[in-house]
Amino acid sequence: MKSILIALFSVMFIFGCSNNPDSVTLKSGVKYSDLKVGTGAEAKNGDLIEIQFKGWIIKDSSNLFSDWSVDSTRKVDLIADSYAMNQPMKLVLGTESFIKGSEEGIVGMKAGGQRTIIIPSNCAYGPQGMGPIPPNTNIKLMIELTSSKEAVVAKMWDVDSTLFKTTASGLNYAIIKEGEGDLIGKEKQATVNYSGFLLNGSKFDSSVERDESFTFVVGVGQVIPGWDEGVQLMKKGGKARFIVPSNLAYGDRDLGKIPPNSTLIFDVEVLDVK
Repeated sequence: MKSILIALFSVMFIFGCSNNPDSVTLKSGVKYSDLKVGTGAEAKNGDLIEIQFKGWIIKDSSNLFSDWSVDSTRKVDLIADSYAMNQPMKLVLGTESFIKGSEEGIVGMKAGGQRTIIIPSNCAYGPQGMGPIPPNTNIKLMIELTSSKEAVVAKMWDVDSTLFKTTASGLNYAIIKEGEGDLIGKEKQATVNYSGFLLNGSKFDSSVERDESFTFVVGVGQVIPGWDEGVQLMKKGGKARFIVPSNLAYGDRDLGKIPPNSTLIFDVEVLDVK
């Protein structure tokens, strides 16, 4: 979910005068050039990686491989900066959890390395654009790979079908483990691990695989309505499954790995409550 809320971008770029003699062009058209070659583990699809990054939309294709972070004229085009937020990102490489088109450019980096990646529009968000990113806009990323390791694979839990109940809103849920203490109240801060699946069993997100728990304030709209309601049925240390109808999830929005009007399945464990 988090990773879904963080990843926004797209691009239209002329390669002619912008080539770097040390750059590599992939079959897709994505280009990259290493600023610094790391000495740690090499990142491959399926690995859990942690990155710091900056991202720009490309309006001017000159000096594509120079350091735009020190160019004051490029500040207006900056669309993401994990350094400024002091918030590195974890993701499982190859699962389309980051900016569309970026992950193939990260494959092969070594921990400690830095790389510039140029993503043409047709590999990113094309004519649709995404959020504040205009249609047909190319993207430049500067990526620092801080770590890479083999990822844990999260699987859907086996749940006794007789445990399920349905709330008045239509949320279907099963408490698998009760936990301790009081039910989680509105405006409490909950820290959870979760994995999310479509009805066909395909996984679209997992904090377990990212090795990164998720913290939010309950009942104030920081998460989808099905979560705000479901977590208030749980206690610290508890485990539950939520089957969330689309009207309590993302409705008719198309989020890539989550198609419009999707019913979602979440396996949730409450780690802490404050």
